[in-house]
Formats: sequence, structure tokens, C-alpha cells
Amino acid sequence: MTDTPTMEKTELQSETVSHEGAVPEDLTSPQRNQEEEENTNKANVCDNPNSANDVKSVGTCKEKEDTENDVTTNESASVGCHGDQVPQKEERDGERSSAAGTSDDLDPYAYAKDGKYTTENFKIEVRNLPRYAGFSQFKKRMVNQGLTPHKVKIIQRDNIAFVAFRCEEDRQKALEVLNSHVWKGCSLSASKSNPAADPLVKKRKEREESGAGSSQKRARGNDEDDEDLPVKDRLLLAVTPLWNVPYEEQLKQKTESQKVVLGKLSRAIENVNPGLGSWVVQQRKQYDNMCCKLEDITPSPILNNYRNKNEFNVGISPEGKEKTIGFRLGRYRGGSCTVVNPYDCPNLPETAKDMVRIFQTYLEQSTRSGYDTEKHQGHWKQVTVRTTQGSEVMVMVQFNVQDLPEEEIDKEKQLLLDYFSTGPGRDCGITSLFFQAHKQRRPGDEEASYQLILGKEFIQEKLLGMTFRISPDAFFQVNTLAAEVLYCTVADWCDFTENSTVLDVCCGTGTIGLTLAKHVKKVIGVELCQQAVEDAKVNANVNGIQNAEFLCGKAEDILPDLVRRLHGTELVAVVDPPRAGLHTRVISVLRKCSNLTKLVYVSCNSQSAMPNFIDLCRPTSNKYKGAAFRPVRAVPVDLFPHTRHSELIIQFERTQAT
Repeated sequence: MTDTPTMEKTELQSETVSHEGAVPEDLTSPQRNQEEEENTNKANVCDNPNSANDVKSVGTCKEKEDTENDVTTNESASVGCHGDQVPQKEERDGERSSAAGTSDDLDPYAYAKDGKYTTENFKIEVRNLPRYAGFSQFKKRMVNQGLTPHKVKIIQRDNIAFVAFRCEEDRQKALEVLNSHVWKGCSLSASKSNPAADPLVKKRKEREESGAGSSQKRARGNDEDDEDLPVKDRLLLAVTPLWNVPYEEQLKQKTESQKVVLGKLSRAIENVNPGLGSWVVQQRKQYDNMCCKLEDITPSPILNNYRNKNEFNVGISPEGKEKTIGFRLGRYRGGSCTVVNPYDCPNLPETAKDMVRIFQTYLEQSTRSGYDTEKHQGHWKQVTVRTTQGSEVMVMVQFNVQDLPEEEIDKEKQLLLDYFSTGPGRDCGITSLFFQAHKQRRPGDEEASYQLILGKEFIQEKLLGMTFRISPDAFFQVNTLAAEVLYCTVADWCDFTENSTVLDVCCGTGTIGLTLAKHVKKVIGVELCQQAVEDAKVNANVNGIQNAEFLCGKAEDILPDLVRRLHGTELVAVVDPPRAGLHTRVISVLRKCSNLTKLVYVSCNSQSAMPNFIDLCRPTSNKYKGAAFRPVRAVPVDLFPHTRHSELIIQFERTQAT
């Protein structure tokens, strides 16, 4: 995703913040929580469970990432759930562009002065917000007043919001409307806000002023807190922070993390739904202060070489080597954009490492430079590798075209084709090679599509005895063997019969629904990514499944009519959303569907999905018309060994109507 420096990510655990829009990838982790592969927006998890905050997701249900917690540089290799690793510091809305030149190298605000577009120049600060005001509530309030906010960040502990607009006219209108505007008894005050400092340049300036950082190249790269450690150790800590922790201890840590989530959920349910108060008290007594029983964590069947999708950045190594392919050692906001080859990462398959080696050789002989994440100069940005348990390999190369004419771009594509079809790379094993002509994006611009250069348009993977087609954009769990365990658990917990209809929300390529299809009457999948839906339909046909239907669009738009059509059927819902969770309208529709009595929620980030959990359990109201759900059991499933992440499955059952 992308965003402005001020809209930088804040860990949900440490500060309650609501965001919208994208954050420049330099402000997020380099490899983006690969354990959360999906395209997501940030969730607003409020300390006060009574705050009904909307959780939004953008782009595909599970692709393009997300959003994100403040994670280390390479969560692309350390995580990845729904929102596959995304190119770091991508200016998806054309934001942030530090000016080149020595005079500006120590000016943290140069990017806002160089005449290039950034919404940081059209930002306001709004004070005296009502206590526990949520992101969606505030955004809706502004839209109802005729305003057009582009990005919103709320700091609830201070009752302050920062709002960025697309132009000065929009900002001026907002100042006029919001100043002295009364909302929930609070009179708001609005004023212009200065751009935020570029975090990388800010860190460099601090080092220079303290006498650290003798070389310019070092100042632009090697600046992590752990820089005294060997580079190998820094890489492992960034990508697989639990690499040197015994696996049994890793599982214990992940279990404790999910216990904390279920403890918070129990308190939240008690606060928002007094009708479930006595039930929650009993649950806490029985389950160690948790809202439901937490089953023993299910370990991954494979501990090493499990990642089937990895996004590698192109940047400068700690030694100053240009066009290095690998993972970053730190966050841009932490002042780092150093890249290290991934050869020591235990969770990557050897095939992925081999692809890095061959592309490292290719880039070294290329006349085009690597992309500079700070100055937005150069071309080679990212190399994404998808592998299978068989021999198929898909590689997607992202190339920033800058101002190159079409003939020069075509020349680069031809050079790639020649190298990997008849040149030195012809025997490297690539079965699908894609080229993405990336451009600096402004608000509303679409992401560039993938252009097939060589081979097939997809790869195929085996899962639970079935064959699944995977396109470049399509979501597929990054640990195939552990995904089999996950999906078997989901099947066991759905409690369906042969007359059941399974509603698979955020279905991706249809993996969950199709693995359930032979046991139920019908499967209906809903997914935002068009290519993923096409893959799901093909997958149904390839596997001889005729009782599955897949619909493309936003779940909040499709579900109302769909649920009405399914009225009277024996309905079970499985939701496997991006880590930020489902849109609040989706929860509202599911609540309203009276024939839906069981819901299985698969969460790759249970902390971010907390608002969804809470909304499912709220009492009946105008917004949530159906009877509340309540959690009855949960189980963590480890898909990401050597990292702190795990999936959490929660089974919800409908309470008696109130």
C-alpha cells in the first residue's frame, strides 16, 4: 500500500489509530506481512469495545496488501496471508518524492517542496473529536458534510485526527466546514497541518548531527538498531524472528498471543452486550479468562522451505552494492532501506533462492539501474517468485518505467525474453514469466497489469488431492501443507450436512469452498479479485465440481441480494478475509440472515479482526438486526514457522433471538 509520512503505520497494540488510504511501502515492512497475504486496509481496533468501528478492505479480498502493522522489513518472507508481499514504498497515489541533490539530502521536508504531488501538502488537523470516535464514523460524518477526504488517521487517546485531501480547494472547504462543527456535543476545531518529516532523511540527519554515519551510501541504507550484529543475523531477525527458538517454544508463544486476544474479546463482549454477561462470566471461569475454549495449537507439518510466494526488493546492500535482490533489514520509517540476499532464510524453498541468484546475475548485466525508494529514481523494483510442490515456477518482475518511451520499455521486455528463452537463463526452470510496467500512481489510478513474457499464464498446485490454478494476482496460502491442515479443521468445524449451502466470503481461488463442495449441497464463493474468481471457476471445472458458484465484487455489495436468495436454506458461512477483517456492512448482512446459525471465521491477524468479532456479538439493534453470535471454540494453526504469526479459527454460533 501507500500513504504519506504522517499516515505512517502504528501498531494496533500500542496505540489506537484508524487509517485510510495507502501507506508508502517504505513506511511499512519491506516484505509486508507475508503471513497475511491479502489486500487490506488498516483496521481501527478501539480500546473501547463500544466503539463500532468499520473495518474496510481495499482491492482484492485477499490480494495486494495490505495495510499493516509495524513489522520488520521482510515480513514478506516472514508472513503473508492475504495480501501478499507488496513492493515496498510504492507510491500508489504518487506520494512522497524526496528531491535529489546534496542540499536536500538532510532536509526531511524536501519531498514536499520539490513541486511533485503529495497529499501531505493538503492536510489538516482536527481536534476535540468525541471520545472513541471511529475512523468510519468520522469519515462518514465528513462525507455527509460534502467533504472528500483522501486519507484519515485518528489518534483516539488524544481525540485528534489528521485528514489529507487531494487538492487545496478540498482542504479549504474542509477547514470552513469543520471549524466549530458540532458532533456528539463536541465543537471541532480544524487547522492546516504541516507535512510530516521523511523518516529516512530524518534518521540520516539525526546521525549526521550526532557525528554518526560517515558515508552517504551508509546513511541511505545501513541504519538498523541491530547494525552491530552480523548481516546474516539481522536478516534472520527481520524475516524469521524466531529462527533460533525451539519449535515447541514457538508454538507456546503463539498460543499465549491468541489467549490474550480471546481474553480481550471476552471483556469486549461483556461490555457491548450485557445480555451475554452471565454467559461470559461462566466462560471466563471455565477457560482461563477467555471467551471460549482454545484448542491446542496445530503445528505446521513442515518447518523449513515452506513459503510458496516471496516478494524480493531491489536495493542497495549494506556494502553499497547496487541492484541487490532480497529482503530489507529494516523499515523505511526506521531509517533503513538496505537489502540483503535471502539465501540464509530458512523458510524459503531452494527454488526461490535459485531464482534470486539468476535474476541477480541478470540485473548486474542490465544497463538499467535499480529503483531508489527514497528519491523514486531508477527502474528495477521487485521480483516476486511463486513456486509449487511440483516443478512449476512463476516469476513477476516489476519495472518502474519512469519517463521511458514505449519502445524502450518494449526493448526491456525483449531483453528479458531473450535471456530466459535462448540466453543464459533458458534452463533455470521458469514456467511463467511476467513483466509489470509500474508507474508512479496518483489517487484513483489502477495498478499496472501483469504482461506475460514467457510460458503459461498460471501455475498449478496440488492441495488435498485437488488441483488449483494460480494466476499472478490470485491469493493462495503461502504454506501449502499447513493450509491442508487449516482447511481440514475448517471443514470439521462447519458442522454442515449434505443439505447445507456454504457461503465462502473472500474465497480467493476457491480453495476452501471447493474442498468442502463434495460434502454439501452447494458452495457459493464471493471474491473481489476478478482473476481469482476466474481461477476459482476453472478450478471447479478441473476438479469436476458442479455445485460451486463464484461471484465477483465487493462482499458488502453482493451479499444483501445473495442472502435474500438463500433465505430458507440450511446456511453455513466461512469467512477468510484480509487481515484487517470484513467491512462492517458484511457483518451486518450476516447478522441479519436468520437462517445462518453457524459461522467459521479464519483470521490471519486476530488483533486486527477484533472489531469483526465484537460486531458479531453485539446485541440486536437497527444496524445489527439479527440475534447476536457468540464464540464457542477457537484454535490456532501455525502456517508460518519461525515467525510470530499464526492463523486463528473461531467458531461462532447464533444465540437465541432477543
